[in-house]
Amino acid sequence: MKAMKIDRNIMLVVLFIGFLNFSFGQDKKLKLTVYAPKTSNLNVKVTSPVEGYYFGGNTNDFTLGEQTHKGEYSMSVGPGQQIIHVENDYQDAKLIVMEGDNITITFQGNDSLLVSGNNAEGQLLYNHLTKDDTRSRFQELDVYSTVAERLQMIDRMQKKDEQEIIGLLKSKKITPDFADLFKIESKMYYKLLWSTDLFFTCRPLVYGEDPATAKISPQFVEAWKKLYADMTVDWAKSPFYPLLMSRYSSLLSIGKPESNDPSKPYALSQIEKLKTVLKGKALEYGWANSITEGLGRNENEKVWLTNFEDFKTYFSGSPLIPILNPMIKKVEDYQAKLLIDTPGVIFLENTEKYSSLKALFKDIKGKFYYVDLWATWCNPCRAELQFSIKLHDEIEKIGYTPLYLSIDNEKANAAWKEMVKGYPLKGLNVRAGESLQKEINQEVPKFTGIPRYLIVNDQGEIVNWDAKRPSDGIELIKQLSSYRKL
Repeated sequence: MKAMKIDRNIMLVVLFIGFLNFSFGQDKKLKLTVYAPKTSNLNVKVTSPVEGYYFGGNTNDFTLGEQTHKGEYSMSVGPGQQIIHVENDYQDAKLIVMEGDNITITFQGNDSLLVSGNNAEGQLLYNHLTKDDTRSRFQELDVYSTVAERLQMIDRMQKKDEQEIIGLLKSKKITPDFADLFKIESKMYYKLLWSTDLFFTCRPLVYGEDPATAKISPQFVEAWKKLYADMTVDWAKSPFYPLLMSRYSSLLSIGKPESNDPSKPYALSQIEKLKTVLKGKALEYGWANSITEGLGRNENEKVWLTNFEDFKTYFSGSPLIPILNPMIKKVEDYQAKLLIDTPGVIFLENTEKYSSLKALFKDIKGKFYYVDLWATWCNPCRAELQFSIKLHDEIEKIGYTPLYLSIDNEKANAAWKEMVKGYPLKGLNVRAGESLQKEINQEVPKFTGIPRYLIVNDQGEIVNWDAKRPSDGIELIKQLSSYRKL
C-alpha cells in the first residue's frame, strides 16, 4: 500500500509539472490582434519563417470579424527574434517578434499603421525605415556619378537610421534583442537599395545591350559583383532576400543575353541563374521563394511541374516541400482544365474591327456588363482575377455578364486563351485588336493603367468608367446593383 501511495504522489507531481509546462508553452505563443476598420476584405495573411529563414510561401490565413473588422491569431515562433509579415487588402506590416509577445496592429488605410504591445515604437520605426520603396528611393543615389560617392551616401543614410534605433534602445522603448535584429534588417535594406540602384544603372547591359554603346562605367558592374561576393547564408533570413535574389539574377544576365529567354516564366529563368552560383540553404530558399513568386503570379506553365521535381531531387528532405505541394497541385489542376472545354467561357472573335470601346459595347448591347481591363503580364490584374472568379455567380445573379477585355498583343494570343480557360474566366472574353488598344489610352478618362473596371448598361452605354474592384467584394455588388435600379 505504501509503494502504491508513493507512486500515486509521483504521478500527481508529474501531471502537475506537465500542466505547468503546457500552460507555460501556451503563454509562449505569439498573440497577434489585427484591426482593419476601412477594409471590405476580411482575410488576413501571416507569413512566418521556416527554420529561421524567410519563405514567402509559408502563410496562414485568418478572418476578421464581419462587424468588428478585428481578429485574433496566435502562433508558435522559434527561439529568439524573428520576422513575420502580415497582409490585409494591399496593406502590410513587418513585425519583429519573439515567443510570448502580444501585439496589436491597426491598418488605417492609405499606408497608415498603428501598433501597440511589445516594442510598439520600434515596430513602427522598423516599418517606416525599411518599407518597400527602393524602386523609387534609389534615385537619391543617382545624383552622384561614382560608386564611391554613392556608397558614402548609403553609409550616411544607414548611420542616420541606426542612430534612431539606438535612441529607442537608450530610452528603453525597445529591447536589446529587438534592436540587434532591427540593425541587421536596416543593413539588408541598404544592400537592396544599393543593388536596386546598380540594376537601374546597368539595366541596358542586363538586357543585352553592347557595353560599347551603353556607355556604362565598368565600376558599377564591379561594385554589383562585390556586393554579392560578400553574401552569406544569413541573407536568406531576411524578407528582403527574394528581391535581393531577383536583382542577383539580373546581374548574372550581364554578358549572357540568352539567359533572358522570353518564352520561359521569369521566375523560372531566375532559378536557372541562381542554381549556378548558390548552394545549401541559400539555394534552397532562393529557389523555393522563386517558385512561390512565379506561381503567385499564376505562371501555371507545365514546366513548373518538372522544376518542382528537380527541387525535390536537390533537397529531398526539405521542410518546404509539403508547403509547396498545394501550389504545385494548382498547376496540375490548371493544366487539366486545358484539356477540356469549360462551360461558360465564351470568346468573342473578329475583334480587330473595333476601334473604340463604345463601338464594341454598342455591337454587343442587350446585357449589363462588368468589364475587366487586364493582361496576362499584369500581376495586379491576376490577383484581382482570383476575386472575380469567386464573385462570378453573385455578379450573374444580379443580372450582369462579366466581360474580360485583354490588352495583350497578337503574339500573346495563345497564352491569353490558355489562361482564360485555365482559370477559368466564365463570361465573355475579348482580346483588343491593335486599333482598340491604342484608343483605350485616349478613351478611358484619367487612364493610368490596368487593372481598370467599367460598368456598361444594356444599351451599350458606359455608365461608370472607374468601377470598384472585385476585391472590394460586397461594395462592388452594391455598386453594380445600383445601376440595375436606374
